[in-house]
Amino acid sequence: MTETRVLPLRIPILDGESLDSWLETLGRRNGLTFSAFLRILGLPGNYFTRSMVSDLPVTVLRELEIRTGLPAGRLDQAVIGSGFPFGPRRQRRCRFCPQCLAEQEGRWLLKWWLPWTFACTTHEALLHDTCPGCGEGVRVRLPGHTLRFPAGTCTIASRLASVCGTDLTNAKRLPLAADHPLLAAQHHVDVLLADPSTAYTVLADLSQCTSWLMHTIDDDDLQSMGRAVRECWRRRPLATRTPADRVKPLGAAVSGVVAHAALPFLVTPDDALAAHAVHGLRARRDTPNKVIPRGMTAEQWSQLSPGTQRRFLQAGDRITGALDRVRFSSSTPRARVPEPGEHSASARIRHLPQLLWPGWTVRLMPREGMQENLFRGIAAALLLLPGEPELRARGITDRLGPHLPSAMTVTLQRALKSGHPDVLTALCNLAHHLDDHGSPIDYERRRHLIPAAPISPDQWRELCFRTGTQPGEQLSTKTTQAPRYLNAQRYLHQLLTGADLTDPRHPLALRSAPDRSRYFAFPPSLTLDQRDALHQHAIGILHDLNINEPLTWEPPQECADGLDLPGRHLGDIDLEEVRRIVITEQRAPREAAKDLDTTLTHIRFTLEQVLREPREWARSSSLGSWRLHQQAKEVLTTTFLQREYIDGDKTLAHIAQETGIPRHIAIAHARTLGFSIRRTRKPFPIDEPWLREQYLTRKRSTYDIAEELGTEDETVRRRLKHLKIPLRPPGVHSRTVMTKIDTSLPRDVRSAVEGTLHGWLRLHRFQIAMRFPSLDSAARHLKTEPNALVTQFRRLERDIGKSLFTRAAFGRPQQPTRQGRRLLRDLEADRVEALMTASLPHHHTPAPPDDHVLEAAHAKFQTRRNPGPPTPFDDIAVERIRITRPMLALLHDLLARPQQEFYGAEVIARTGLEPGSVYPQLKRLERAGWLTSRLEDDITWMNRATPGRGPGKRRTFYTLTAEGHRAARHETQHRTAA
Repeated sequence: MTETRVLPLRIPILDGESLDSWLETLGRRNGLTFSAFLRILGLPGNYFTRSMVSDLPVTVLRELEIRTGLPAGRLDQAVIGSGFPFGPRRQRRCRFCPQCLAEQEGRWLLKWWLPWTFACTTHEALLHDTCPGCGEGVRVRLPGHTLRFPAGTCTIASRLASVCGTDLTNAKRLPLAADHPLLAAQHHVDVLLADPSTAYTVLADLSQCTSWLMHTIDDDDLQSMGRAVRECWRRRPLATRTPADRVKPLGAAVSGVVAHAALPFLVTPDDALAAHAVHGLRARRDTPNKVIPRGMTAEQWSQLSPGTQRRFLQAGDRITGALDRVRFSSSTPRARVPEPGEHSASARIRHLPQLLWPGWTVRLMPREGMQENLFRGIAAALLLLPGEPELRARGITDRLGPHLPSAMTVTLQRALKSGHPDVLTALCNLAHHLDDHGSPIDYERRRHLIPAAPISPDQWRELCFRTGTQPGEQLSTKTTQAPRYLNAQRYLHQLLTGADLTDPRHPLALRSAPDRSRYFAFPPSLTLDQRDALHQHAIGILHDLNINEPLTWEPPQECADGLDLPGRHLGDIDLEEVRRIVITEQRAPREAAKDLDTTLTHIRFTLEQVLREPREWARSSSLGSWRLHQQAKEVLTTTFLQREYIDGDKTLAHIAQETGIPRHIAIAHARTLGFSIRRTRKPFPIDEPWLREQYLTRKRSTYDIAEELGTEDETVRRRLKHLKIPLRPPGVHSRTVMTKIDTSLPRDVRSAVEGTLHGWLRLHRFQIAMRFPSLDSAARHLKTEPNALVTQFRRLERDIGKSLFTRAAFGRPQQPTRQGRRLLRDLEADRVEALMTASLPHHHTPAPPDDHVLEAAHAKFQTRRNPGPPTPFDDIAVERIRITRPMLALLHDLLARPQQEFYGAEVIARTGLEPGSVYPQLKRLERAGWLTSRLEDDITWMNRATPGRGPGKRRTFYTLTAEGHRAARHETQHRTAA
């Protein structure tokens, strides 16, 4: 192995000197030309000088240090590092300062090779770009004739021309004032070069911004730079590349002007100041809605550092399209251009509900021009936009709400037009918070796991009754579910999943505008106890699904600190004032919003927090019934009933009276506990042999026996029947042998009296009743019940075999029929009247009515009374309606086709009823829940159109509901068609 020889004649390298300059000086010291000296050193004889300072391998530098006796690593300071960002500004020539060159005896500084060294801060002058003699760039090629010419001489030559030989140290000085902007810019560059890591980033960005700045800087920016600089700027090459795609060299003055314009937004640590500087430049000739500034290519933009891109985005925030402002987060410190294939926005969907959180809805929603549900859905989808490489707004919206219209741009523009551009910033901040911290709720998982019916009907009823509220009506006219129960399901599902109920794919979707209005009114109608119970039920659902998450969550309000938003905090409102206006004064929520200077949405969400006193319900209500059942469970225990009912021999009616619990509830509860129910009292104990002896042998009457036993006459009679002992006819006047009358009497009288009890009493009452206009007025005079008269007169008609009178109706008093008038004439006969008087006991013979009584009865009969509401059904869940003759005919027709869908014209054709009667009756049945309806579909409607004419009015089809079928059957069984 041979040792490396050290040069005998050596010269130390100067601070800041470039490697090419030192090697040239070292060759001169050893009496060799530059090219010969390089061959001796074994260095490549490259044609261009700049390769000596930018392309030499590290191993060559280490060997040179050994051969020249320099410490290891010293030559690293004489070359430009391999990572220096020359970019498109790499030039073959070297700039120079004549004064520095003269002071250093023709030795060249390394920094003169840098594209962004354009001025000498020591001598306050611009650097020269070319030789003042030949006009060519200096040191482009390796210096020749180094032994013929002194250092600092231009040695450029060609085959057709001799060596230039210009002494560069005597070049004319290009002075700059001490406060010249280019000197200040050079000072900044020199400071940057002291920190290579920062310098490389800034200078790389400066190179990419050069072409844009050369098209953006105008003459006004150069007014303070002097005539020489302005002249150089005017001669700048507008095209920065040659036809061969080589970079055109820029003069020192042009480079200085570019650096002076760029450093304020590249060097300052304040993003706001930097963005302001870029905005001032972009505003001159930029195109709105463009991310890349005019004059900069897409390739140059892509090579900018993330920090500089961020500042450009922030500067162009106000001129960029609304969607891009959110996509790039250009109004935030985290502005950036999304990378293709980036998935951070897609991963964010797990943390997002379909509807924006209530608190943020109140803060971000414009006061006017937006429908609440639409805004909440679009705003939630907008949270997927920051950092999203997908350019189609529809493609983003469809991930969360495919049912939503393409309204992203409109929503953002409404926010901007309302004077609150900070809404866009808030949306970006929310998205960034989710990216950084996530959400304690996985909405995507909940959307898959939460059942469509999170609460059963029985659970809902139990919850309402426990909180002292009503569960609501049992049936709706349009659905088989109770409206409040349906809205409770919707409320719970939306509470748990943040679902948008306007999404038609949802099983609980809102189907119409009235449906939406009823649901919006549901949450404010809940009492605090009822709402808390629903929340506890929702927490139980999460527990059952093994989901360990809070019930609800919203991003913190710190995401909007310092932002001017349209709305206030959700809690920034006086609950007592809201309660006074909406609940106490019964004014509309819109009026409350106006009085409290807020939005209707804010009031609606606030009403969910307002205390509502539960209503007091009567014992006859469903809530009262539930409370009575609960009381029965607490009071009527097994022990209690055993003691009082079984052992104490009390009746359930007696127990119900003592406890205040209705008898039917006491019976039902006792049956539930397994007790046998006695419908009557215990049989009165009567000894059978004794009773036979007293009744059959001694011929005692049942009344005497009952008096002796201390019971009722009827009790003795029932016991005799139970023992199958024939009963004697009661009373002498009622014996069959006594009711046989003379055959000469009228046949109808004999038919009503013979072989029956109380025949004469029925005839007497019929005679009196026919003088009155109705059975009601007759019953009042006879001091009996109308039902008793109806029963007795039906018995007369059955015995006689003919109808005796027509019933009364309003305006038409009751009238005896032809047979009835004949019977009345027969009763007025002296023989019949005498026999009737003799057969009736005195207390069964009321006095005939006088004229005053009859006149009052007829006057009262002519006064019409408004009928009261029909008595509700006990176990049929529809509203009961008054049944008229047309309604009864309609019900008979519907019952004949219980499962068949029909429309009004069909019913009219079948029944012959008037259209003016049928259609109102169908509407009444629909409102009462007996029928459901639907409009004719488009295809059927158009198919039945008459050629040449329109299809006409749509048909409404009706169907009898299950409960309506029960109600119709009940009504028709108790009535007959007239």
